[in-house]
Amino acid sequence: MTKALVTGAGSGIGAAIARAFDKRGYGLILVDRDVAALDAVAATLGTAPEKILCDLASRDSVETLCERLRGDLADLDILVNNAGIIVPGAVTDLDQAALDLHLEINMRTPIRLMRAAAPQMIARGSGAMVSTVSLGGVISLKDSAIYSASKFGLRGFLCGFHQELAPFGVKVSGVYPAAVDTPMLLHEATHGGSVLNFVDKVMSPEDIAEATMKAVDTGKLEVYSPWSASVTARFFASFPWMIGPLLPLMEKLGEQGRRNFHAAKCLSADKK
Repeated sequence: MTKALVTGAGSGIGAAIARAFDKRGYGLILVDRDVAALDAVAATLGTAPEKILCDLASRDSVETLCERLRGDLADLDILVNNAGIIVPGAVTDLDQAALDLHLEINMRTPIRLMRAAAPQMIARGSGAMVSTVSLGGVISLKDSAIYSASKFGLRGFLCGFHQELAPFGVKVSGVYPAAVDTPMLLHEATHGGSVLNFVDKVMSPEDIAEATMKAVDTGKLEVYSPWSASVTARFFASFPWMIGPLLPLMEKLGEQGRRNFHAAKCLSADKK
C-alpha cells in the first residue's frame, strides 16, 4: 500500500489532500498540532489514518518526527509539506517571534523533513515530496514580506533539491496556489491581510489537492493553481519595478474582491 504523510492535515488544504489520497486507497499519516481537528478529518476518511501530534514550530518536536522518518516510517512513499503560517502586517509592526515563526514553519521545518525522508527514498529509487508553497514565493508584496521571504527560500530549496534527487528516481515538487478559501485566508481578509489576495479567483482546497495529486504523479518541479494567476505573478516577478505604479489599481480591484469574499462568507455563516 502506498503510504503518504501530510502535515497541516487538520483543516483546509491539508484535509482536502488527505481525502484525495484516501480516495486512492493510500495509507495515511496525518500530522497536526490539533488533536480534535485530526479526529474530525479522520472521521471523513474511508480508512483510519495514523495521527501524529506535532508542533512544527518546535525544533524538538520536529526532530522527533524526523527520527520516525528515518525509523519506523522509513518506507514512506509520499511526503506532503502543507503546513504554513502567515501573520499579515508590515515588517516593522511584527515582533521578532512572528518573524521567526514564519521562517521556522514555512521554510526550516519542510527542509528538515525532506532531508530526513530523502535517504530512504533514494535507497529505494522511488518516492515523492511535495510542498505547498504559494504565489507569495514567486512575487513579494507589501504586508507579506516575511511570509514571502520564507516561501522564496522554500522555492529555492525545492529547485536545487529537485535536481539533486531526480537521478535517483525521487520526485520533488512545489504547488503554488493563489488565494485559497481556508480559515487562514478569512483571517487575512478580516485582519489587515493584503487585498491583492482577492484580485484573482479564490481557489478551493479541493483545487489545490488536485494540483498536489498532479505533482505527485508527474514530479513536475512547479505546479500552479490557477495558471492565470501564475502568469501575472511571474511577469511582475521579472519586472518588480512595475509593481509600484500599478499597485493602486491592483489594490482597488483587490479590495472589491475582498468585500465580495467576506460578504459571501458572512452569508454562508448566516445560513448555517
